[in-house]
Amino acid sequence: MIISEEINILVSSDPSLGAQNINDKGSEFEIVLEDGGIQVPNEAKNVNIVVEESTVWWTVPNLEQGINDKMYITGPNAQDQQTDFIITIPQGLYDLPGLNQAILRELENAGAKINPEPLFLLLPDSNTQRVVIRFSYNTVSIDFTPGDTFRDILGFNSQLVGPVSPAPASVIGDNTAAFNQVNYFLLHSDLTNKGIRYNNRYDQVVSQVNINVPPGSQIVSTPFNPAKVEANELRGVNRTNIRFWLTDQNNRLVNTAGEYFSMRLCIRYNMPFIFQKQN
Repeated sequence: MIISEEINILVSSDPSLGAQNINDKGSEFEIVLEDGGIQVPNEAKNVNIVVEESTVWWTVPNLEQGINDKMYITGPNAQDQQTDFIITIPQGLYDLPGLNQAILRELENAGAKINPEPLFLLLPDSNTQRVVIRFSYNTVSIDFTPGDTFRDILGFNSQLVGPVSPAPASVIGDNTAAFNQVNYFLLHSDLTNKGIRYNNRYDQVVSQVNINVPPGSQIVSTPFNPAKVEANELRGVNRTNIRFWLTDQNNRLVNTAGEYFSMRLCIRYNMPFIFQKQN
């Protein structure tokens, strides 16, 4: 006879709830179990892990401070003098209208010419899913060669764009815009050596979290049929330290922008039950 057993665990990256060794992005943490830890009996069969529920805030920035938050622009200032501007966009999760507004604000603050028109505008090309830069003056150029620009999000290669003449004139991006840097999230844990197979590799993935809420909202994932992750390596091992981490679809640790993520997981296994004959 077989008896089903399970161990339920609720974990959170919130340090006030006991999360430790949190990385600077907030996407990796560790818990230390102070009550002896968890141990699956050595005789257990079919040990598996199931993430039954998870929460992730959809606030992962596509512009990160010090990584891709700069724009290098040459053009007239408010006195029509040719000027080099270096503007920094605050870290955040931007769409095209929001990024356009942030750029115009920072240019105005830097003293760039805004009347009768700003130096340039970012416009969408819905047919190609690319970004169009509409230059207002024939002395304006944008340098996308520095590595800390957000050229990849706008879909431009490493190059100098502009000046164009006669102005106004437009230049379309080289590639499809990539504002959606994260298509879905992957939850990982060292409770398993392999996890869910991801194409031709294993990255200790225990669950996938789809993005189904607007930016700035919390995703509550309760899959109808959650994946069962084989974890027979837990048999006979006492675990007091467990590590968890959150990545995007490319296995890159994400920046949680100060928000916490959590998961409720269950370790299930079967135990043989031997009847004792009564004398």
